[in-house]
Amino acid sequence: MSRLDVTEKIINTKVTKGLSWADVAKKVGQSKEWTTALCLGQMTATPAQAKVLGK
Repeated sequence: MSRLDVTEKIINTKVTKGLSWADVAKKVGQSKEWTTALCLGQMTATPAQAKVLGK
């Protein structure tokens, strides 16, 4: 799976579940800005953060 595929999947899931970036950030335990950059492929996640995003 490419980075673009992962980014698209994250965004589609966020929209489908009706979540905001702030909601995702709370679950990951980071700021909204950092989490948005992470989900758009501009940052890297720890294994624990990646596990949270996968849910």
